[in-house]
Amino acid sequence: MEKTSIVGKLQDLVISTTEGNINTTIARILLKKVGHDTPDITIESLAAECFTSTASISRFSKKLGYSKFSDLKQAFSDYRLETKKFINKNNFELTIDGPTKEQTLNTYIKHISASLQSLENHLDLNQIDMLCQRIHDTEDVYFFGTHSSGLLLEQFQYLLFSCGKYVTYFNGRMDQRKAFQQMTKNSLVIILSTDGNYFIKFSDLLFDMASNANYTVLITQNVQMKIANIFDEVLYLGQSSIKKAAPYQAQFLIDILYSRYYHLYS
Repeated sequence: MEKTSIVGKLQDLVISTTEGNINTTIARILLKKVGHDTPDITIESLAAECFTSTASISRFSKKLGYSKFSDLKQAFSDYRLETKKFINKNNFELTIDGPTKEQTLNTYIKHISASLQSLENHLDLNQIDMLCQRIHDTEDVYFFGTHSSGLLLEQFQYLLFSCGKYVTYFNGRMDQRKAFQQMTKNSLVIILSTDGNYFIKFSDLLFDMASNANYTVLITQNVQMKIANIFDEVLYLGQSSIKKAAPYQAQFLIDILYSRYYHLYS
């Protein structure tokens, strides 16, 4: 699912705010209602539940990009429909149920194993070492990615901190947008997007990023993207017969990058 969805926006709000305020309170309560009674909620009942005014709810709706509260409610309805489509499209890859659940699990594991083998076949350790050198030698290094990709980058950021290398990563969509806009020249920019959905959210900023004397690296499984041509370097995660394998491939690549960085520079 896209981070531009209503749930993605609410998630960004609650994870990027350390101090409690009325906006995070509203966001948390709405997140608890996802998949339940959100279509039936009124602005008055939500305001009462959040111990605030209807005017605050209206301002909150506009903060998320909706002109009025009814548009926010419609976004929840749209999200539920898109979620059903997403589940129907993707979850068939791992449905461990019924009399064949052991066979299904075994087949799934074989798909994951094959995808990791594909990554190994496409991997160039010299390219990995050169990227590690760029990370080490470049003063300002930025990581960008969301959802599972973002979690992996946050983990990699932590591991690099332990090696004495400072890199910048923000886990909120809005904070990442600010980082794009505040990026210094001659930075190293690494974007992890296994399927390419990241570019739907930030396409308006990518060309500025590429033309700002930065060295740009894309890590992806999707080699069909034309936008990959604007990057200086692309690390390909390999092929897979199922979409759910991509995060495993990305985790494997991050492990390899950290292992080589540690041995080279720690």
